[in-house]
Amino acid sequence: MNTTPPNELKKSWMELKAASPNIRIRNAAETLGVSEYELLLTGVDVNLTHLEARHGELLQALEGVGSVMALTRNDLAVHEKHGTYTNFKVTGKGAMGICLGAIDLRVFLNRWRHAVAVTDTGGKQTRHSIQFFDAQGNALHKVYQTEATNQSAWENLIRSFTAGDQEPQFQSQPIEPEQTDSEKTESGQLPTREAVREEWQSLKDVHHFNAMLKRLGIDRYQALQLVGEDYAKQLPIESAEKTLQMAQQQGLPIMVFVGNRGLVQIHTGVIGKVLRTGPWFNVLDPDFNLHLNTEAIYSVWSVRRHTSDGIVTSVEIYSRTKELITTLFGERKPGQPESEQWQKLIKEMEKEMDS
Repeated sequence: MNTTPPNELKKSWMELKAASPNIRIRNAAETLGVSEYELLLTGVDVNLTHLEARHGELLQALEGVGSVMALTRNDLAVHEKHGTYTNFKVTGKGAMGICLGAIDLRVFLNRWRHAVAVTDTGGKQTRHSIQFFDAQGNALHKVYQTEATNQSAWENLIRSFTAGDQEPQFQSQPIEPEQTDSEKTESGQLPTREAVREEWQSLKDVHHFNAMLKRLGIDRYQALQLVGEDYAKQLPIESAEKTLQMAQQQGLPIMVFVGNRGLVQIHTGVIGKVLRTGPWFNVLDPDFNLHLNTEAIYSVWSVRRHTSDGIVTSVEIYSRTKELITTLFGERKPGQPESEQWQKLIKEMEKEMDS
């Protein structure tokens, strides 16, 4: 990121907004070569209240404000979910968090650094939100007040978490590389297909997948490339949209995962309204919105993993940097086998795409 002086950045942001009134702050930050948090700190069309970095406690306290809209995104996918932060739990000695319910999250709290309450006065309507950022100033998660939110409880929460320092200095920190246990990564040598398949076939839970990657010293994408088509099959790009359309047409409940370095946000249920707008394929339901930039997708895979409940099948969507954008599963709970209807849908799609 550039180290643009604050006054110059504020001027540039105001000029960009004047030229492109509808530009989103994430896109503006990319255009100006700064982080979203830095752009927010200029104070253009926003009033800010910096909050104490007690992120886990803050997420727990959100239950008291009632229904909100939770937003998690990456470069190519936006996941918006309405509901209440029910019974948020902090685990892993404060490094992790989990929220189960209408707002369904898996949170990596050790990557969260900044929290700020934002009153955005730049649009047709004033919007109130709490926004969370990492050490590089990237937006991780945003919580928006809605008509269903208890406004007085929201205001009390902001007061309870208001930081003593309301003029913090920001300096972006470098991203720490992921640690692996494998010497093969350091030597540049990949494990053999047989080694990957042996580990893959020994899986008992989809949540053990990351530990498997760490043992092998490879990333997720390399694993898909190495394991073989019976476990990971590359599909045409249009398979991402096709999967959502088929699930919608069949009334099949699915799980939609969108994440970034800080968390994963999950929706479970039947998809209703779908609509394409330019490069974006959208799910537009009352309690759930998904916006997926299908024109920027690099690859799509159908993936099958062993669990103690049988095979679990997913559709995984990747960016050009080979980062996971979105994952789709059939609805299931631990201890239950995967939906046969979901398995059939994936097989039908694979067959159709191969023809």
